[in-house]
Amino acid sequence: MSSNSHFKRRNLYSPRIPSEVKEPKMKWKILPILWMALKRTCTFLGAVILIMTILSIWSLSQIQQPQVNFPEKMVLYMELDGDLDDLPKDINIVDPFMPLGNTVRDFVDALEKAKNDDRVQGIYAKMRKGSYSLAHIQEIRQGIENFKKSGKFAYIYATSFDDGLGAYYFASAFDEIWLQPMGVVAITGVNAEMPFFAEALAKIGVEPNFYQREDYKTAYESFTNSKISPENKEMTQRLVRNIGEILQAEISQDRGIDPDSFKTLVDKGLFIDKEAKDERLVDLVAYEDMLVARTNLQVTGEADPEERVFVRMKDYIKSLKADYIFAGTPEMHAYDEGKPKVALIYAVGAIVDTDDNLAHASKVNMTNDGTAAADDITSALFKAAKDPDITSVVLRINSPGGSPVASETILRAVQKVQDKEKKVYVSMGPAAASGGYWIAAEADRIFALPTTLTGSIGVLGGKISLKELWNKIGVNWERIEWGKNAGMWSTNSKFSESESERMNAMLDNIYDSFLERVSRGRNIPLDELRKIAGGRVWMGKSAIEIGLVDELGSLNDTLDYAARQAGVADRTEVEVVIIPKPLTVIEQFIMLLEEQATAGQYISVLSNLVKGHMKDISTLMVITQPDQYSVYAPIHLE
Repeated sequence: MSSNSHFKRRNLYSPRIPSEVKEPKMKWKILPILWMALKRTCTFLGAVILIMTILSIWSLSQIQQPQVNFPEKMVLYMELDGDLDDLPKDINIVDPFMPLGNTVRDFVDALEKAKNDDRVQGIYAKMRKGSYSLAHIQEIRQGIENFKKSGKFAYIYATSFDDGLGAYYFASAFDEIWLQPMGVVAITGVNAEMPFFAEALAKIGVEPNFYQREDYKTAYESFTNSKISPENKEMTQRLVRNIGEILQAEISQDRGIDPDSFKTLVDKGLFIDKEAKDERLVDLVAYEDMLVARTNLQVTGEADPEERVFVRMKDYIKSLKADYIFAGTPEMHAYDEGKPKVALIYAVGAIVDTDDNLAHASKVNMTNDGTAAADDITSALFKAAKDPDITSVVLRINSPGGSPVASETILRAVQKVQDKEKKVYVSMGPAAASGGYWIAAEADRIFALPTTLTGSIGVLGGKISLKELWNKIGVNWERIEWGKNAGMWSTNSKFSESESERMNAMLDNIYDSFLERVSRGRNIPLDELRKIAGGRVWMGKSAIEIGLVDELGSLNDTLDYAARQAGVADRTEVEVVIIPKPLTVIEQFIMLLEEQATAGQYISVLSNLVKGHMKDISTLMVITQPDQYSVYAPIHLE
C-alpha cells in the first residue's frame, strides 16, 4: 500500500485527535450567567403565576353565589334597557365578575315564579333607552299578562316613551303607565326604510353581479337596483301592514281604546304629556318619586318605610337559579332525576359551517349572538340523540339564514334525532328565515310568534366587480390562470358566460333542494309550495295560514308542548337541559391555553370591538363571501 498520507486509514466518524490540545483562555462569563439566571427566574415566575391563576379560577368556580335575603313583602324592580336575548351567557374570562345578563326565558320564568310567590306584591318597571325585537316583546308581554292574573299590580314609568311604537307596545301590557312631566309619547307607526346604492356604486366603478331564486328574494336588491322592485315593495308593505295590525289590536285591547281611534292616534304620532293623558295613552303624568311613594304606601302602608321594598329583577332571577355558581351553568330548574328530560338547543345568528375565526370568539364569551355554527349545533343534536334520558328536543331558532351547506348539516342532525324516535320541536324567535327555515322544515311541530319573520324560501348569490373602480384609479390587474373558471370568485371581473352558467346551476340546485325539503317536511305539494316560496318573507301569524308554521306560541309554549308529549302537565315537570352548556371559567381558560398566545391576546383586544357588532359583521361576511352564504336574507323593520 502506498505510504502516501492520502491513502492512510482514517476514522470515518470524527477527525483525528490533534497531538497537542491547547487549553482555551478564560473568558469573562458573568453577563451570560446573569442573563441565563434571569431567563430561568422569569420562566419559574411565569409558571408560578400560571399555576396560581388556574388555582384562583378553580377556587372561584367553587364559590357559591351569596344568598340574598329578600323582604317579606317586596316589589320587583326591572329596568327595561334592551339587555335581553335568547342565548344563555358564559362567564366572561376577561372579567369573571361582569354581570351575566339574563335571557328572555329567564325573565319570563321569573315572572311566572313571582306570580305564585307570596312575597312579591307587584312589579315596578322603568323604561330606559334600548330596544327589543317585537317577537321578544311578545314573549315578555305574555309573561306580564300571566303575572297580572294573580291580581298583583304591574306599573311602568318613563321620563319619555319616545322610542317608537314598539316601546309603547311593551308598556301597554302594564296596569298603569306613568309619564314624567315634559315627557312625550311617540307612537309613530311602523317604518321600513332601505337604501339603494346602484347609482352610487356605478359612479365609483363597482358593479354588482348577483343572481336570485326567485323574484321575492331581494336581499341584494340594495346593491343591484336604484329603487325598490314591485315584488320587494309588495312584500314589505304586507309585513309592515301585518305588524301594524297586530300592534293596533293588542294595544287597543290593553288600553281600552277603539282600534280605529287608536289608528287615528298613530297617524298623529307624537303627543306631549297632557295630550297623552287626555288620549288615555298614559294613566298619570307625575314624577318617579311620587310613584315610588305610592307603591311603598300600597305595600307597607308607609310612603317612606324603613325596610326595603324594591328588589331588582336581576337579583330575583339569581335567587331562582338554585345551582348558580360563578363558574357553573345557569339553570332555572334544579336537577331532578325523576323528571323527564327535554333538550333545549339554540341556533342563533347567521348560519355558518364552523366556529373558526370570528365565530370562535363566542366560545370564549366575547359575544354570544353572532353566528350559529353548524358543527356546534349538530354536536348538540347528536348528544341529545344519544342520551337515553332525553325524550325530545326543542330547537330555538333566531336566524335570518346563512350557508346552505351548514343548514343542510344541521337538518341532517335533526333527522338523526328523529331516527332515534325522538321528536324535534322548533320554537321560532324574532326570525327563522331562509337558512333558518331550512333547518326547521322537517321538525315534528313548529311554533312561531305572531311577529316572527319566517319563510324566505329562496336563494341568491353572486359577487361585486371592481374592474371599473380599478380603471378609474389607474390600477391594472393581470391574471394568469389554469382552468377556464379559475377566476370565478375574483372581484376584479364580472362572471364570464361559463362562470354564470355554473353559478346558476348551483343556485338552481340549492333552490330545488330547499323546495324538496320543505315539501317533504311540511307535507305541501311542490306546485302549491312554489306559490308561497319564491323568497317571500312571512309573519308568523300569516305563516300558519299557509302551512309553514303549526302553532303560535313562545319558547315556553313549545316547552309545555314537549312536556305534554312526554306525559306530564307542563314544562315545570320536566328537566330542561341546555346543550351545550355555557362554558365555565376554567373551561374557557383551558381553551385559550390551547391557542397560541398571540391568538389569545388578539381575542382579548378584539372582544370590545366585536361585541355588539357581530350581526353587522355576519352580514358583511355574507356580502363578501356569497359562495358560502347564498341563502342569507336579512330584513329589518323599525
